[in-house]
Amino acid sequence: MTLIKKLSTSAITLVAVLGLTACSEEKAETAGEKVDEMVHEAGKAAEKTGDKVDDMVDSAGNKLSEIKDDASEKLGKMKEDAGNKLDEIKDSATSKFKDMKKDAGNAVEDACEKVKEGVEAKDDDC
Repeated sequence: MTLIKKLSTSAITLVAVLGLTACSEEKAETAGEKVDEMVHEAGKAAEKTGDKVDDMVDSAGNKLSEIKDDASEKLGKMKEDAGNKLDEIKDSATSKFKDMKKDAGNAVEDACEKVKEGVEAKDDDC
C-alpha cells in the first residue's frame, strides 16, 4: 500500500507542476484539457501499478504455499526416517541384551560346574 500512496502523491505533484507550466505557456482551456488528460493517465498508471502489486502478492503467496508444502513433505519423510532408525536401534539393543543374558547365564553355569568339580560333588548338574 505504501508504494501506491507514493505513486499517487507523485502523480498529483506531477500533474500540478505540469498544469502550472501549461497555464503559463498556453491558453487556460488547453492547459485544463492537458491537466485532465494527465490526471487520467496518472490514474491509469496507478491502477496498472496496483494490478502489478496484486499479481506480485499472489505470486508470492503461491510460492510460499509451495515452500510450505515442500517443507511439510520433507519433515514427514524425516519423521518417518527417524522412526525407522529408532526401531532399528531398539531391535539391535534388544538382540544384544538377549545375547548378553544368554552369555551371562552360560558363564554362571560354567562357574558352577567348575566349583562342583573342584569339590568333587556327586551332583555336577547346575
